[in-house]
Amino acid sequence: MSGAWDAIVVGGGHNGLVCAGFLARSGRRVLVVEAADVLGGMAANAGIAPGYSAPALAHILHLLHPRVLRGLKLVKHGLRLAASAMPTIALGPGGRHLIFEGSELRGGSGDAAAYTALRKRLLRMAGALHGSLGRVPPRLGGESWADRIGLARLGWAIRRLGQRDMRDFLRIVNMNVADLLDEELSDDLLKGALAFDAVLGSNFG
Repeated sequence: MSGAWDAIVVGGGHNGLVCAGFLARSGRRVLVVEAADVLGGMAANAGIAPGYSAPALAHILHLLHPRVLRGLKLVKHGLRLAASAMPTIALGPGGRHLIFEGSELRGGSGDAAAYTALRKRLLRMAGALHGSLGRVPPRLGGESWADRIGLARLGWAIRRLGQRDMRDFLRIVNMNVADLLDEELSDDLLKGALAFDAVLGSNFG
């Protein structure tokens, strides 16, 4: 290899490729180095049966931000989804099962009303954080105006939830998901399905 690089991205997983793509799009010369034979990391396809392949681990794209989709022109470059808006199915003993499809919960859980109320609360709180998703997080104690403005913007979004919801948000934002679900629900199958989804792709509880 010869020549100067503006950036070297170590790891050609999906996060590394997105980073490299945006750096290259801004005019920088980027080198991606990857130990594996194929790029993509957890999103790379693996054979699951003769003639069939699927992403090894990142089997759903619910966290793919629209800005990444548009900014890297992924559809133009060949991204095709095999399915979208797929329901989640939680299987229980004795043939019992729950189906989550959008806001609808089917399968006869006694916690259906409590689930609907909890989902509505959490979506409202998530809305307060949504605007921060595509921004550089402000540093706590940072002296720059960008950090101060970022913290003020985030604080205002949380304050706009109203006093009751703001207190609830500050109480549960660092809670373990199991503790929150134990507070709100009694159906173990429902709690298990929600807890699984809550920690998917995260090291946090």
